[in-house]
Amino acid sequence: MKLLLTAALIGGLLATAPAIAQNARLGYVPTEDHPVGQASRHFAKLVEEKTGGRIKIETFGNGVLGSEPDMQASVQAGFIDIMVGPTPNLVGVVPEFMIYDLPFFYKDFAAVDAVMDGEVGERLFSLLKEKTGIVGLAWWDNGFRHMTNAVRPVKTVEDMAGLNIRVIPNPLFIATWTALGTNPTPLPWPELYAALENRAVDGQETPYALIYTARFYEVQKHLVKTGHVYTPFVLLASQKWFGSLSEEDKELVLEAANESAAFQREISRKSAEDLEQELIAKGFEITEPTPEALAAMRERVAPVVKEYSEKIGVDVVEQAEAAMAAIAAQ
Repeated sequence: MKLLLTAALIGGLLATAPAIAQNARLGYVPTEDHPVGQASRHFAKLVEEKTGGRIKIETFGNGVLGSEPDMQASVQAGFIDIMVGPTPNLVGVVPEFMIYDLPFFYKDFAAVDAVMDGEVGERLFSLLKEKTGIVGLAWWDNGFRHMTNAVRPVKTVEDMAGLNIRVIPNPLFIATWTALGTNPTPLPWPELYAALENRAVDGQETPYALIYTARFYEVQKHLVKTGHVYTPFVLLASQKWFGSLSEEDKELVLEAANESAAFQREISRKSAEDLEQELIAKGFEITEPTPEALAAMRERVAPVVKEYSEKIGVDVVEQAEAAMAAIAAQ
C-alpha cells in the first residue's frame, strides 16, 4: 500500500512539474547581419516566447556548423537540429525542388509566393519528409539571382559568351549557364570569394543580399540584373529533434516558423531594394537588359526548361504555373 501511495505521489509531482527545456542548435552559412541571420535570431526568440522557455534555440552563422550540404546531412542524421539553406542542395534527394531552379520561370515575388505557400510548397515538404525524414518548417526569401563579373558589362546574351561563371554544384544550373554561352564552374560557397579574387572564375550569380554581405564588390565590377532564377531559403528541422516535441510544442514551433517567414521575406526584399544603391556606391556598374535581351536569354534556355520540366514532373510544373496564373488574375 505504501508503494502504491509513493508511486501515486511521484506521478502527481511529475505531472505538475514544468517541462524540461529542449534546446536546439540552428545553423546557417550567411553572415549574421544577412536577412537569414536576422530571421534566425527572430525565430529563436519567437520559439522561446511561445513555449514559455521550454525550447531555447542557439543560432550559429557564417558556416560555423559546416557548409550547407554538410549541415543538410547532419540534420538528416539528427546531429544538428535546425538549419537554413537554399533549395538547390535538396534536388539530389527530391528532384521536384528543381521547380525553383528553372531559369526565367518566375515573373515576380507574387508568383513566387503563390508557389511556395500553395499546394506545390506543401507537396515538396511532404516529399522531403517522406524521402529523408527532414521536416520543412517554412519558406524564406533568398531573392532573384543576378550575374556579376570582373571582365565586362553584360547587356545581351552575346556579352556572356566565354565568361567563366561559378555556379552551385547542381546539374540544372550547369545546363542553364552552358546554354547561355558561359563556362559554368561548380564551386562550394566558402571557396567562391577566393576564386573571384584570384580570377580562377570571372564571375558568379547570386541575389543582392549575398553579393553585398560577401563583399563581392571588392573583387567584381559589373552586375547585370538578369533575375534569371528565384531561389528560396528553407528552414529545416531534424525529425529526431522535431519528433521529440509534444504536439503542442510542434504547433508552436510551426507557428513561430510561419511568423519568421513573413518577417524574413519582408526584410530580405526591402534589403534588396536598398542594396542596389549600396552596390553602386561600392563601385558596381549595374546594367539592366532590355525586354528583348531578356527574351533572347529566355529563348536560349528554353530547351533546358523543357528537359528539366520532365525531370521535375510535368504535373508539378503545371501545378506551379496554375498557381502563378491564379494570382496574376486577381
